Amino acid sequence: MNKNKILKTVLASSIFAMSSFALDLPANKLVDATWLKNNMADKNLVIVDIREDGKAYKAGHIPGAIKWAVKDFRETRYKDVPGYLPAPLTFKRLMKKSGITKDSAVVFYSDGKANDSYTIAGLGVFVAEYYGVKNTAILNGGMASWKAVAKDISTDKVKATKSNWDISEINVDNVAYIGNVDSAVELKTAQLIDSRGDAQVNGTKKHPKVLKKGHVPGAKHVFVGNFTKIVDGVAFLNPDGAKAAMEKANVKIGDPIIWYCNTSWYASGAWFAGKYLAGAKNSKVYDGSMVDYTRLPKRKLVKGDI
Repeated sequence: MNKNKILKTVLASSIFAMSSFALDLPANKLVDATWLKNNMADKNLVIVDIREDGKAYKAGHIPGAIKWAVKDFRETRYKDVPGYLPAPLTFKRLMKKSGITKDSAVVFYSDGKANDSYTIAGLGVFVAEYYGVKNTAILNGGMASWKAVAKDISTDKVKATKSNWDISEINVDNVAYIGNVDSAVELKTAQLIDSRGDAQVNGTKKHPKVLKKGHVPGAKHVFVGNFTKIVDGVAFLNPDGAKAAMEKANVKIGDPIIWYCNTSWYASGAWFAGKYLAGAKNSKVYDGSMVDYTRLPKRKLVKGDI
């Protein structure tokens, strides 16, 4: 695909909108920098800077954006095991502090420089959707795309007016636990997809918090970076190539899927791309992923390429 076609695809992502919200976001949950610039004055728009680098927000952010740190919406268990969904009270407090209401349209953005940087924004969408927040999107290309299009950067810290947001639903169907994974391994009830890089999948390397090397038996492999295209130094999610990336790994788009990685971070990004760009609606994320799996007794891992 050439650069012009990719950019046209990115721009087209804001055409197909859902209905029923005060400010509609696209059905594929992608907006571009031009859309964001044109809608910044809307009172229902909430922009969330979700970049991992805590100093980046202070150095310069999209005007009006609030800041979420990873620790704000992830839970650590057993003292040192990261990557679980946050407790209801934790997320409720975060939403209220952020000024988000039931009418809000929430757009998350990452730095947009690397092929995996969108995953933290995907994680934001995943956690929000788990707690019933559905009018969400990712800024395609993140801060890098904003700088290329809008060039308006702020260093002012934004403090939102506290809202009265409350949990209205919890979407447990989006989440897989160890019983679901065991069932997928033994009974093939779902496709297990490892979204990590090659070295961790084949067992030559491992994440510091993962206790054993290798991948879950029977897993397929779709690296999160396969969903992006780099255009002029900006990493864009590529809707046209998402389905092809999964089918190349022999994933059946219409069948149940369980995504996993090390700490559910990459898996949430892959879940976003698979569900909203490739149409894999029946998708779950294994909560805790490999940091959880490798702490459980008598679960085997497989080394070698998938």
